[in-house]
Amino acid sequence: MGVLMRFLGCVVAMPVAAWLLPGVHAATPEAAWIAGLLLGIVYLIIRPIAKLILSPFNCLTFGLVGFLIDVLFLRFVAGNVAGFVVDSFLWAAAASVVVAVMREALGKAGKRK
Repeated sequence: MGVLMRFLGCVVAMPVAAWLLPGVHAATPEAAWIAGLLLGIVYLIIRPIAKLILSPFNCLTFGLVGFLIDVLFLRFVAGNVAGFVVDSFLWAAAASVVVAVMREALGKAGKRK
């Protein structure tokens, strides 16, 4: 249940990030939802593999590489969804923080009984 809630956290976080952050733009609400869906899929499939491969560097940089992976995934999604644009690396970092907070909050809510 926690994995599903984290996935839904990614999906919901992208429209929220587009609404909150002036450097994250969605031409339509559907574009933001599609970006969230793609980000959720990337986080489910590719992120664990990337984190495993880069875990020695993540330990050496006290988690900075893990954060960088999340930002790069968000930039990847923005580049592949028509109508969804992130202006710069810093806006992608801010959106990544929004996504991480919502993903973890919903993940914790899914574990409660």
